[in-house]
Amino acid sequence: MISKRTLFLASGAAFAVFGLAAQASDGAPLSAIDWLQRALEAPIAPTEGPVGTLLPDETDARLPATHFAPIETELLEGAGLSSTGIFTAERIGLPRDLWGAATHSEVIAAIKTIPTDTVPSAARLALRLLLAEFALPRGDISDTRDALFLARVDKLIELGALEQAQQLIEVASEASSAINARAFDIALLLGEEDRACAALSGLITTSYGHGAQIFCTARRGDWQAAYASLRVAQSLALVSETEALLLTRFLEEEEEEYPLPPPQETTPLGWRIMEALGDPVTTAGLPIAYAHADMRGTSGWRAQLEAAERLTRAGVMQPNRLHGLYSERRAAASGGLWDRVRLLQTLDRATTMKDSEAASAALVQAWPLFAAAELEAALAEMKAEALADLSLAPQASEILWKLALLSDDARPAAAALAPEGGLGRLVMALAEGRDLPQTSSSPIAGAIVAAFNAEGFSTANEALLEAGKPGLLLLEGLALIAEAAAGDLNAATSGLQRLLAVGLEPVARQIAIELLLLERRG
Repeated sequence: MISKRTLFLASGAAFAVFGLAAQASDGAPLSAIDWLQRALEAPIAPTEGPVGTLLPDETDARLPATHFAPIETELLEGAGLSSTGIFTAERIGLPRDLWGAATHSEVIAAIKTIPTDTVPSAARLALRLLLAEFALPRGDISDTRDALFLARVDKLIELGALEQAQQLIEVASEASSAINARAFDIALLLGEEDRACAALSGLITTSYGHGAQIFCTARRGDWQAAYASLRVAQSLALVSETEALLLTRFLEEEEEEYPLPPPQETTPLGWRIMEALGDPVTTAGLPIAYAHADMRGTSGWRAQLEAAERLTRAGVMQPNRLHGLYSERRAAASGGLWDRVRLLQTLDRATTMKDSEAASAALVQAWPLFAAAELEAALAEMKAEALADLSLAPQASEILWKLALLSDDARPAAAALAPEGGLGRLVMALAEGRDLPQTSSSPIAGAIVAAFNAEGFSTANEALLEAGKPGLLLLEGLALIAEAAAGDLNAATSGLQRLLAVGLEPVARQIAIELLLLERRG
């Protein structure tokens, strides 16, 4: 009988082979590099109009903080880690001195407020802010060297942007035990534990790393050394009781089949060990970062689809990767997820065959289903350009108008598809950079017009600008946009005003379009 341990050791090679095969399959982007290229190809201030993605309670939405190392304290002596970025601020249309006179603690606190549930353009802007290279805040020099960097990495993890967080860590000018601990967690969820064990050997922080070191020793096949290390760690109380129980069950020479209860607090290492033992914990109720674990090719098609939809909805996975999964095989049943699969495949066939009637019927059915899953922007990226070549029925044409405004590639088609009425005129004025008409088409429309007419810009906003802290104003704006998407009209006006105040009119216009077209309210 082949043991679970043997299967577990083999899985590392399987992950590596799968990763290479996946990258070579059909050209679909499978890494953060492609995401970054696309982000940079659609800068915040485009030449042809606005661009078009993404905190609940920390204990619910982020990886447990208790297993991360505490940040060590030392004086800041230079740029160091905190200004590290994957691309320059100027390349995405923002000033390098965005944080200005703010303090490190102010910027870190503001980063923690970046929402996890918002409209697509706001989510995309948030990711760019976290990944770009900015000058250090000038308000103080007393914070730790890597505190701001760690805050950015932690927020990326919370948003589910593991590949992007991994890229940011890889370009860092230096490493620390706290950074290595985060890199190790990311690698576990991406199925890259062998590479992580090799890279982080001897570097993982004492307070977190004993379990990881034992795990890595076992990955290398030295089970006796791993078992001895576990016993020493237990005697010195260097691992928790829960972790010791998991590792003991994992390392037992005799494979006794006794069940382990799911850990009270799931960590990437604990989750990975449970999986290796054949008792995986479903990722559906875990923070979004765990959804990546279902994308390694070891989960069933439904689990992969659900994870891909979750990550695409958060704006951290490209829609064409979801499209590839939708197209993989026939829908297994009906309702919800399976109806989206079936209708996307129908749209694929209809656009390939230039069948306008079939495309119209499928699009009318698909729009409410994708809207219910908050995947309208993904549908736009997948099908808007192809649908724009067809002559659709009136109801489908109005849906295509919305899709065109959510897709950079299909945007030129929007003007010809715009419906009559106040909403159509307001949205097209936003899209084309024109002055906004007064309208009573909806309360949210009035709130948006008020923002662009600069009515009621608060003295608090002016004070932040005068104090030289535009970055804080921008992050406040992102938090307010999420509240606006949930139906707060005052937040819509205030959030858009903040973006306009820091010179982000194109993205503010696109966010306004999405507030009007994406029915997140109520």
